[in-house]
Amino acid sequence: MTSGNVMPKTKTCNELLSLFSKLNRTERAWVLYADMFRLKIKSSVKEFLGFMEILGIKPTVVTYSTIIHGFCLRGRVGGAHMIFSAMKGRAVQPDSYTAFGYSDEMVKKGIMPTVSSYNLLIHELFMEARASEADCMVREMEEKGMVPDAITYNILINGYCRSGNAKKAFILCDEVLRKGIEPTKETYTSLIYVLSKRKGMNEADDLLEKILRKGVLADLVMLNALIDGHCANGNMERAFSLLREMDKMKVHPDEVTYNTLMQGRCRAGKVEEARELLDEMKRRGIKPDYISYNTLISGHNKRGDMNDAFKV
Repeated sequence: MTSGNVMPKTKTCNELLSLFSKLNRTERAWVLYADMFRLKIKSSVKEFLGFMEILGIKPTVVTYSTIIHGFCLRGRVGGAHMIFSAMKGRAVQPDSYTAFGYSDEMVKKGIMPTVSSYNLLIHELFMEARASEADCMVREMEEKGMVPDAITYNILINGYCRSGNAKKAFILCDEVLRKGIEPTKETYTSLIYVLSKRKGMNEADDLLEKILRKGVLADLVMLNALIDGHCANGNMERAFSLLREMDKMKVHPDEVTYNTLMQGRCRAGKVEEARELLDEMKRRGIKPDYISYNTLISGHNKRGDMNDAFKV
């Protein structure tokens, strides 16, 4: 084709690459890929990563970082972001070089990072438990005249909740509300979770009421977090009242809801009542999982009821 001045299409080359891979002719496949590059036959980066995987070569964090670096050098920030997302989607965790290399190359090219770019970096810092550096990143944003958006605040609040800094999380939440930015359900759930871990269940209940008054619909994850907090703090009456409220809100409980209530009952030594919850789960069409049964076994075991434990 090439000797007859007919330029093969990308699809043709991909078919050949696939064929060479199936025939285990790896060397020939790489030569063909090099020919494609030499002849300037278009091939997307995603196709290249797919080609690597066909050959049994799993792209590493270094592979992805190199590609992100290349996109940034050419000023193609959108491409860099796409590869960053693909990297996370394939469960390859970015390292500090990937996150900060991304920013540095943009600045070198005279491309100012956007609020979205900073959000990405701040999120990665919290994922690596580097809250103080995330603070510095927010200050850097503001020094460059950038205004943090709703996503920035939600990342910060979730991040501080994750790192156990409830005070900072609530200060930010108040700041967000003053600015007229509405936190997401996930952010409210994080705040409820951190309150439950600090035995602040009255505040957690007040927060739920505040959320509902705002017209924000509580979801399963949020209510499960609240039930878990009340069970952990021994307030089973409130935990069960929340279960009834879930029914009124038409939020269907799941196995997590019931496992949490069962654990609360067993913690109080009421294993028979926990067993009744297992039957209630089944009546609702919720399939008990191994945690449900382990909870009962553990409850019987703590009371020394070994025969009942073995029956379960």
